[in-house]
Amino acid sequence: MKTAAVIGARSMLGRQLIARLHHMGVETISVGRSDTDEVFFDLEGGLRDMPGGMSADVLFHCAASFADDSPKGVRLNYTANATSALAVAELAQQLQTGAIVYAGSVSSDETLDGAAMTSYGFTKGLAEQILRWHSQRHGFRFCSLRFSQLYDVDGQCCSHQPWFGRIIAYTSRGLDIRMPASLGARNFLHVQDAADMMIHAANAKASGILNAVHTEAMTSDEIAEVAYRVFGLGGTVAIAAEKAPFRKVNFPDGAPAMSLLGMKPLIAMQDGIKMIRDAGSAPAFGPMDVN
Repeated sequence: MKTAAVIGARSMLGRQLIARLHHMGVETISVGRSDTDEVFFDLEGGLRDMPGGMSADVLFHCAASFADDSPKGVRLNYTANATSALAVAELAQQLQTGAIVYAGSVSSDETLDGAAMTSYGFTKGLAEQILRWHSQRHGFRFCSLRFSQLYDVDGQCCSHQPWFGRIIAYTSRGLDIRMPASLGARNFLHVQDAADMMIHAANAKASGILNAVHTEAMTSDEIAEVAYRVFGLGGTVAIAAEKAPFRKVNFPDGAPAMSLLGMKPLIAMQDGIKMIRDAGSAPAFGPMDVN
């Protein structure tokens, strides 16, 4: 891989991916809706005129809509996640790319839990089907990495993972935190590992759908206890009986994907929180209150 195009270059995952590609000496093409992007691409509006002479060995797709299940949110997710896959396939053809590596979501797994699938998970799954169909017709390779919950050092994750943000906010200040009971474990993956998985998938010529899930699973209160130990400023967890508990989620086994991709051991939660502590970025986490 000498050249890679990245859709969603300024997203939490996209930024990490570009940084790691540059470290490897891979030339990157920024694809997004900013005027500073080399290729203008809007998930809702599609591809603008393609600059001449551009090509990429791999197209990494890191952009998505995370809207809710309101009528407006459902329409946005359909347009930005599912329908946009048609334009992504067109972009792949114009870039003469040999592969699309997609940042999927375990939310697209119908066996994840007993609740109805969200429009986010459903439309991300539709995008996988569209891109896989186009890959078969046009001769490029397609791989979707279905990531679990992502977090980072800088706090960008808080808009999608507010409870993780709240845990870091309270434990880094030594404050007691009240939180719901957990009916099951959560599965968090550091964005650095997620970016590495996408690169490994490209280099290993992986195809199909892979469960990119951490081998370590912890309940939310266990994560908080780890964070209290890391920051060492005091504070405790209190289970709030009046709050609806965190539901049980049946996360799939991530070990087969790790073996296929040849990944080294992933960043453990304790080490990931140490990275936040050592970077001095804990003040960027929050909110302080989550309903």
